Amino acid sequence: MIWTFLKRLFRLHHPHVGMFGRTDTGKVRLNNEDSFAILPHRNLMMVADGMGGHKAGEVASRTAIEAMVQLLADDSLRKAAGNQNEIRHLLIHGLRHVNEKVMSKACESEDYSGMGSTFIMGYVDHGLLYTCHVGDVRAYLLANDLLQLTRDHTYAAEVSRGTAWQTQTSGTAKVTRHVVSRALGFPFPEDPDCTITQVAAGNRVLLCSDGLWSMLPDSSLATILSQAATPEEACDQLIAAANEAGGKDNITAVVGFV
Repeated sequence: MIWTFLKRLFRLHHPHVGMFGRTDTGKVRLNNEDSFAILPHRNLMMVADGMGGHKAGEVASRTAIEAMVQLLADDSLRKAAGNQNEIRHLLIHGLRHVNEKVMSKACESEDYSGMGSTFIMGYVDHGLLYTCHVGDVRAYLLANDLLQLTRDHTYAAEVSRGTAWQTQTSGTAKVTRHVVSRALGFPFPEDPDCTITQVAAGNRVLLCSDGLWSMLPDSSLATILSQAATPEEACDQLIAAANEAGGKDNITAVVGFV
């Protein structure tokens, strides 16, 4: 009786998250600069969208993903289970550490100079979803409705929030509207953004690059996520829909079923 109770309690506080991820070059780009990782045994998932000339963006996103996976490969997250402040600290510290890795990598070759990457990770613990990100990669939660959990770090978004300096000429402003204002590969002016959101059985989580969300309205994202039978099916349908809409950028979707 006691053992049965404990098993039920463990499942309640440590919900298993079924995960799948997929990335696609899209219909326009010649190479794929997106990277992702899923660690189902740790309820951890991440997406990086690289930027830079030649293959530098690909190197930046891959370096970021590999560095974060290695950093969180120890028991730090498990030891912090249930401690919101400690988990938040680990994720922010992790992104700062990864940023140093990307900047260090950029110094190894002139081909990598100026490379960078947006980055987001999602982690589920004790019925809470933690996200930590820089750039315009996004996290969505589908519960009763679709909710965008993250805010974009772009000049356009920051102007709309009234947090960006509006000193550009109108011509310059048009050029920079969709340029990211925060990314790995450059010094952080402030900490990465973190969110903490309650999740429950049946909820669905989406992490994605802008190559997905810029091509599909929220209504399409919600429909696909709600109707898909598995995370793999959701990823396949999301990427197919983005390509059908034009596939103007690399497309990455990581989906978790709580």
